[in-house]
Amino acid sequence: MKIKKILETERLILRELNTNDAEFILKLLNTPSWLKFIGDKKVHTIKDAENYLEKGPIDSYKKNGFGLWLILLKKNNTAIGICGLINRESLDDVDIGFALLPEHEKLGYGFEVASATMNYARNVLRINKIVAITDPKNIASIKLLNKIGLQFEKTIKVAEHDTTLLFSPMNVMNDKTEIDKLTTRFYSLFTNTNGVTPNVEDIKDIFISKGTLINNTGDTPEVFNLKEFIEPRQKILTDGTLTNFIEKEIIDKTEIFGNIAQRFSLYEKSGKLNGENFETKGMKTIQFVKINKEWKMSSVAWYDEK
Repeated sequence: MKIKKILETERLILRELNTNDAEFILKLLNTPSWLKFIGDKKVHTIKDAENYLEKGPIDSYKKNGFGLWLILLKKNNTAIGICGLINRESLDDVDIGFALLPEHEKLGYGFEVASATMNYARNVLRINKIVAITDPKNIASIKLLNKIGLQFEKTIKVAEHDTTLLFSPMNVMNDKTEIDKLTTRFYSLFTNTNGVTPNVEDIKDIFISKGTLINNTGDTPEVFNLKEFIEPRQKILTDGTLTNFIEKEIIDKTEIFGNIAQRFSLYEKSGKLNGENFETKGMKTIQFVKINKEWKMSSVAWYDEK
């Protein structure tokens, strides 16, 4: 029997399943994580596994040209899981699914094969939209779906008593661009180099009205509302106390989840305080919310190197 290979990645091979894979499927479908998050498929014997393969993946290959495929390690041809595309009657769009044996989790295989499958779906099968469903408690799955570009859309019921989360492709790149711009604008508010006169009041346009800023550098956090934050900083940036000041972001890690986002922002700043030159780095954590299709900051907390 000729076995069809779907794709290869750096470490993995994805190929079609056949009934010779029944022993592996029996093992995979009875792992604790499968039973907990996907459910008991009543596959308890080799015969059950063969029936599952014939009525599931193999039948899907014939009907749809795709289905769940077997994941193999390139180095030794060992089966470690399944990943592929499913055409469910209960969903409007094709969804991606994946599962690994426990001993092969947390090694990056899930992201490697899932991202390759998404590319295969778009570029080879020409499927315009891929979604995913997962159990609300399956945090590892949710994180992986976010990494391959799918974001939570809504809660749905795929069966009478089965509530699950639907993840869909969102315009994350546009959101990231807007958040980048907002962050750059925030940092630039405090620059007073080259004759620039800062206007810290503009922070009101960047934040929601009840925004919060927290300096957690010292032993006791300093918590400010917008007014409490603006007034002293506007003063020292314009009365000669703090001169030649510039603050800019070096590296960011941004996560977007629907209409909320968070960003870890490593930054550096320099200037002259009371006539003394200084230069330091720090970390900000910034929270964002999207309101009427526009991103705003809701809070910023920071810690400066001592």
